[in-house]
Amino acid sequence: MRVSFFIAFGTIRFMHYIDIHNEIRNWYRRNGRDELPWRQTDDPYKIYISEMMLQQTQVKTVLERYYFPFLKRFPTLQSVAEASLDEVLYAWQGLGYYRRARYIHETAKIAAPDLPTDVESLVKLPGIGQSTAHAVAVFSTHAPVAVLDANVKRILYRFFAKERTTPKELWQMADTLLDREHPYEYNQAMMDIGAMVCLPKAPKCDTCPLSSRCQGKEDPLKYPAKKAKKSRKSVVTHYLWIEKAEKILMIKRHGELLGGLYELPAVEVAPEGLKPIAQIVHDYTHFRRIAKIYRLENDAVEGEWIEKKRLDEIAVSSLEKKIFKALGIGD
Repeated sequence: MRVSFFIAFGTIRFMHYIDIHNEIRNWYRRNGRDELPWRQTDDPYKIYISEMMLQQTQVKTVLERYYFPFLKRFPTLQSVAEASLDEVLYAWQGLGYYRRARYIHETAKIAAPDLPTDVESLVKLPGIGQSTAHAVAVFSTHAPVAVLDANVKRILYRFFAKERTTPKELWQMADTLLDREHPYEYNQAMMDIGAMVCLPKAPKCDTCPLSSRCQGKEDPLKYPAKKAKKSRKSVVTHYLWIEKAEKILMIKRHGELLGGLYELPAVEVAPEGLKPIAQIVHDYTHFRRIAKIYRLENDAVEGEWIEKKRLDEIAVSSLEKKIFKALGIGD
């Protein structure tokens, strides 16, 4: 019989989860999302791309709009390594959190032609944390490691009735419950159960394969403890629309936020005497940007002149696309 253990208050407690593991596998055979394309392959590169895209992005969005086009343009890690960062960012447009695209490019430069599949090597690569490394390892080679995405975390909080815990304790709980004999099915099932059954607001405890041993099922919404909502700060930014001979002045951003993408020049203070020709409200994760756009005739501003007909060929953020649309440029 398989035996799992965890450390609680300095005491080793032995737990038997063979019944839960059987229930989880049976549930997955009946309900698992085997049709997802990244579950139809053991190619570590394709699994890695799916994991990077699925961070902060819903499965439906990734599946319908981004996964296949990206792989068509970059079918292998080597093809990413041979491309410029601009090309990778352009293919990533719309997904947001562009740091992920930069990490993919950096990883390809280091690891090509082939992505490693062992956790120790994976976590040394840019932007690959423990959960992503575990996912690539278990889904490509069936390594006996646990995956810890947001959905799985919620299951663990409830299963062990924990309102709060540390990242280290979460990993201990994940390791405790892991089915080491069937790690692939277990991890895929846990992510699906979190997405389809152990929901944040309306968990379906009566159909959950973990319910017989779940310590938090009597009051699942208690776990984890809700975080206090932070008010979203609004930031006003003044952008300049400088046009000459059917060309628009653009600049390339540097730094972590949207680094490598093109945007309109911005100034801290609105140009004196001018009214904005457009105003766009765009929400980011932690703040709201109110973009005011002013038409200006000024050759003194530094930047790169881009032909208007080529604006859809450069990598820009979703905000820039909204600005172009508001001004009747492109789609």
